[in-house]
Amino acid sequence: MNYHSMMENYKSTNTFTKVDSANEHDNIKIVLEDLLNNLKTLSYCLKNEPVNSTIKSKSFSQIIVALMILQTSLDFENGEPIASNLFNLYEYCRKSVINNYTSQKTDDIDASIDVISDIFDGWTSIK
Repeated sequence: MNYHSMMENYKSTNTFTKVDSANEHDNIKIVLEDLLNNLKTLSYCLKNEPVNSTIKSKSFSQIIVALMILQTSLDFENGEPIASNLFNLYEYCRKSVINNYTSQKTDDIDASIDVISDIFDGWTSIK
């Protein structure tokens, strides 16, 4: 699946509709929340679903797109060193998800859930 088809898949969800009508801060919150839900779904599916599962594939593609959105939303000019740290955390999660998805394991995905949960909690505390 290429980037454009992943983006189209992401746009077809209710999350994209919510992002389209929210402010910048809320956009990131919505994407983080969606990312967290999809990470949990993917972890569950890898543990409990057959190898070929449409839910697993959809969650995987939405995770990758959400991480790309988060990485490209970072402001490196005004937000250093936090922007670089977040970029590295998102990159860790992206690589972990890809590796675990191909190997049908969940250890690194579960660790990514913890990372994104911490970022989400921090983001929701900002007003």
